[in-house]
Amino acid sequence: MDLNREAARLATVATFFVFVGWLAVIYALIAGALWWIDLAQRESVNLFQAFAISANAVGGPIFLALIVAAFGHAMRLFALSVASRQQ
Repeated sequence: MDLNREAARLATVATFFVFVGWLAVIYALIAGALWWIDLAQRESVNLFQAFAISANAVGGPIFLALIVAAFGHAMRLFALSVASRQQ
């Protein structure tokens, strides 16, 4: 069994998780900012209430996206560790 090839394949899968995780973080931040701007323009909601509502709504997705990105980074570090031990 070629351990370096398996480590490279794991690093490729991990890169996908990293990319998807950070893309989801960026998307959630932009969506939260746009929703905050939309809520702040309403007369019934002031600026701070709009921020609280939008931050509460995007907090969960940002947290989950960061978990996905961290999982990808951990997989890449594991693949690097395995590949460096194989000699």
